[in-house]
Amino acid sequence: ARVHNLKNVSLAIPHNQMTVVTGVSGSGKSSLVFDTIYAEGQRRYVESLSAYARQFLERMGKPDVDEIDGIAPPVAIRQKNTARNPRSTVATTTELYDYLRLLYARAGRTYCPHCGERVRKDTVDRVAAEMLAQPEGSRWYALFPLPSGLETGALRDLLFELRRKGFNRLFQQGKTFEFSTPESLLDIDFSRPVYAQVDRLAVRPDQRERIVDTTEICYREAGEVIFEAADGSRRLRFSEKFSCSRCGREFTEPEPRLFSFNSPYGACPRCQGFGNVVDYDMARVVPDPYLSINQGAIDPWTKPHYRHFLTEFRRTHRGKVRFDVPYAELTEEEKKLVEAAVRRSFERIERKKYKVHVRVFLSRYRGYADCAVCGGSRLRAEALFVRVGGKTLAEVVRMNIAQALEFFRDLELEPEEAAIAGPVLEEIRQRLKFLNDVGLDYLTLDRLSATLSGGEAQRIQLATCLGSRLVGATYVLDEPSIGLHARDTGRLIRILKELRDIGNTILVVEHDVDIMKEADHIVDLGPGAGELGGKVVYEGPMD
Repeated sequence: ARVHNLKNVSLAIPHNQMTVVTGVSGSGKSSLVFDTIYAEGQRRYVESLSAYARQFLERMGKPDVDEIDGIAPPVAIRQKNTARNPRSTVATTTELYDYLRLLYARAGRTYCPHCGERVRKDTVDRVAAEMLAQPEGSRWYALFPLPSGLETGALRDLLFELRRKGFNRLFQQGKTFEFSTPESLLDIDFSRPVYAQVDRLAVRPDQRERIVDTTEICYREAGEVIFEAADGSRRLRFSEKFSCSRCGREFTEPEPRLFSFNSPYGACPRCQGFGNVVDYDMARVVPDPYLSINQGAIDPWTKPHYRHFLTEFRRTHRGKVRFDVPYAELTEEEKKLVEAAVRRSFERIERKKYKVHVRVFLSRYRGYADCAVCGGSRLRAEALFVRVGGKTLAEVVRMNIAQALEFFRDLELEPEEAAIAGPVLEEIRQRLKFLNDVGLDYLTLDRLSATLSGGEAQRIQLATCLGSRLVGATYVLDEPSIGLHARDTGRLIRILKELRDIGNTILVVEHDVDIMKEADHIVDLGPGAGELGGKVVYEGPMD
């Protein structure tokens, strides 16, 4: 190999082992590992794809090398943060968020925000089981509700249709009414809820089929069934719709896209899934809160063109706001009046935002603030009604990795939920463990990827690779120990060894002595830098 300052380097790198390439800075380590081995492996892999697939991938040039044999498809993990998507977070980068969405869609429980009741569909089997659990011998009416607020003609047609289908009884406030003739309906108050009575039954084990048939009839007619105790002491409501059994409100059924802030379906309509919005920032409007309004606390109103807003405010709010008291000492009510007046003044100024200087002026007082609709969760309201282990998805992603790992380790699903979501939960635990093992336990899952350091981004890639369980590849890493505390180096070594043990070749550019001691193979380049480097000084085991 003769790339850059390499001087006809020839060496053998063992498969399925961890090789550390070391040497002084400028000795040719990156030239050998990244510009030769990785570049050639990537080039060969891309050339093995179809012409259609190759047009979407970056093609690397052939390095200046005579021959490389037995090279596996390489994966480069660099000390560099390449995040470009402003929505990208630690959870989405590691693909954890995909599994979280699946978990909440399959095992999440929806709760009504008004009455706190759990929302679910009631199958006929569940209805039968619930009714057979009632005291044996207790008597019940099986009912379904009639539409309310109907005009006389529509009500007459509805009753005629009920008679045609064989429903001859109506039920209201504990009383049954036969409606064989129009006169028999005179005692019913149709301005209040009225129900069609389908059956009268006593709870006994041999009545299961009858309960199932009755429920199916009610579901077919109204989508719900109501069982009312004959003594009026209890009322049980079941619905085949995804609705609250107490207040009747219908909800959106959980599905993975409901929990995706990258999807228009799941994203908050106000902030479009970003979690924050550009808005006027009162900290910029009032840069010095220890000034009074008379002293110029409200910065935009001190400008010559906009002083009339202050004059107007004094005239309209005299006696409501104290003008000679520092802004910081105003009451919350006074501050609300000031903020409302400031916003109205900005709205009037915005009428001339076609002028460049007006847009520049307004931008001075804008900043990012948490979305008032979703509270920074990025998701639409319906997604926040769903809980797993008592927590919403927004609450889970606000945890750091150590807290999330503890939460999911302790989480126990019901047998029915575990049958559906058990493998998903196990995958979440594994990926959180990998992130914890590489020393990223302090990062929150909703941390923006663009704010990560190069070392953090590299370790996230490493944990993601381990989570994917890819085998038969060559992993190429650039000084993964940079930025790590000494206590975390041992964790990193364990991760690298796990990658090796499942059937991968690990190639690391590194100076850390602890990592070098744990390597299966060492390549030392040197003896100097630049023209004085590019030679293999030593190749073999560390000892």
